[in-house]
Amino acid sequence: MEAPATAGASRLPRIVAVRVPTASPGPLVAAASAADAPPRPLLTVVVPVYNGGDQIVENVNVIQRAVAGGLPGEEIEVIVVSDGSIDDTAERLLEARSHAGIRVIHYDRNLGKGYAVKVGALAARGTWVALVDADLDLDPAAVPVYVQTAQREGLDFAIGSKRHPDSVVHYPRSRRIASWLYQQLNRLLFRLDVRDTQVGLKVFSRRVVDDVLPLLLVKRFAFDLELLAVAAALGYDRIRELPVRLDYRFAGSGVGSLAVVGALFDTAAIFYRLRILRTYERKRRLLRGSASERLPRVGLIGGWESAALLDYPQLEEGDAGGELVAVLAHGARPAGNWVTAAVPFFADPKVAAVVVPTVAPLRGSLGTRVAVAVLESRLGGGSRRSLYLPGNVREIADHPAESAVLRADDYRAALAAGVDDERLVAWLAEEGRITIYTPDTSISTVPPPLVRPHMRAAFKHARARGATARRTYGGSLSGATALSLLPLTAALAGAALVLAGGVAYPLGLALLVAYAAALGISGIHAAARFRSLAIGVLEPPAVVVSQAVYVCGFVRGIAERRGRTRST
Repeated sequence: MEAPATAGASRLPRIVAVRVPTASPGPLVAAASAADAPPRPLLTVVVPVYNGGDQIVENVNVIQRAVAGGLPGEEIEVIVVSDGSIDDTAERLLEARSHAGIRVIHYDRNLGKGYAVKVGALAARGTWVALVDADLDLDPAAVPVYVQTAQREGLDFAIGSKRHPDSVVHYPRSRRIASWLYQQLNRLLFRLDVRDTQVGLKVFSRRVVDDVLPLLLVKRFAFDLELLAVAAALGYDRIRELPVRLDYRFAGSGVGSLAVVGALFDTAAIFYRLRILRTYERKRRLLRGSASERLPRVGLIGGWESAALLDYPQLEEGDAGGELVAVLAHGARPAGNWVTAAVPFFADPKVAAVVVPTVAPLRGSLGTRVAVAVLESRLGGGSRRSLYLPGNVREIADHPAESAVLRADDYRAALAAGVDDERLVAWLAEEGRITIYTPDTSISTVPPPLVRPHMRAAFKHARARGATARRTYGGSLSGATALSLLPLTAALAGAALVLAGGVAYPLGLALLVAYAAALGISGIHAAARFRSLAIGVLEPPAVVVSQAVYVCGFVRGIAERRGRTRST
């Protein structure tokens, strides 16, 4: 049962039923036993898939047999990542995983192949990790040769290349030309001595998984390039290109213009982050060592029926005395790697909690989909947008935490202090404890629909953010918060200037026109994203009202006295 909540608040749930009672644990960093730290398999094969259809289980079996056949006597692990598949791919894989000997990670929102590969690689236990496409365009029988070559030569990467002289490639001419031009651009920008970065057949070392994968940000078009460029910049530059057999099955020879634009945009972003901002170097400080070889007991609180979705062996129901607890909000569905991705951060004793983005499915009622469009828009989402789309790994001091993985001691202390999920992260920060936000996993939930439920949720969120901003004297404010307040403020200022007339009229009119143009662009983006004209029409006015409600809630939170906000 849940602890009683005060009016208008959502308390952290207190669940006392247990699944597997065990002895009292020691410290997390010393908790490993022989069962906690299983020997590593030689190789983990990561297979990303989106809508694999009827053939997905057989294709995975083909990959498994081809790889195992070339590495007799070695332990091989296969992880299939269902990237928000909306057919029955996830169900087929979950049903087959026990007898097929595979691990399955599914999440409910399509986030891109690069995101899927990163999720699978970070969950891998192998000494080496291979990336293999699920469609069998590339012959997976090459993987054992890649592994043996990498072992023999001490490589960081063994990667497939269409331009290797021994490759057998059946590939449309337009794709050959586009690929060649793209590789020349990569050579110029990143000084990579690689003739082909984009083939979906790669093997890389455990060191690359531990040191490079957590830094990567690209989720869709240029993940392969980012992996190689960042690895080389960090000293993992022993790369060898090997032949592939490619039987390209796409019906048509054109290169999609949107994919080309997306790849070029991602490439420019990688260059900017790597060479100008030095983002990857700065993000390394958050890598506090890996706890992946230790599997602490984790109590799942709320939603035990979701345990079957989770790719984690040390789960038990409720707060049964383990080192960690995973609190799951009512109605939420965790990604398969939710707990697996959170556990490594607890190697740092200062880390008290790990929170993740809450992604929303693209299907649902019109009111729900418009609400999702508002939450995910740069204009309307504001500080809430980071809750609904993966961002960057970082320390945070203010974040609602309906679902979170926490140290059990910190969880119990929060319960004793009467802290609710809106205040949990801020309370931990006030107590000198660290909360990590990681985008490498997610929780799926349907947000409140328009109109009243959505606006009520927006007001509650803004009120909590305002209260935290008051307590921290503005220290919790971020660029996202400013973004959520600025557009409507500028529009109101523009309206005031227009009404004032005179020399201020042109400036006021320009502000109103800019705001209207931004709303129009936001609506067009929503219509394209959801493939719905109705959503494109309804999203702009919903953004305006959401912004107004957010501003009111934020001001209310700032103005309230400490005693009145303590229970909310």
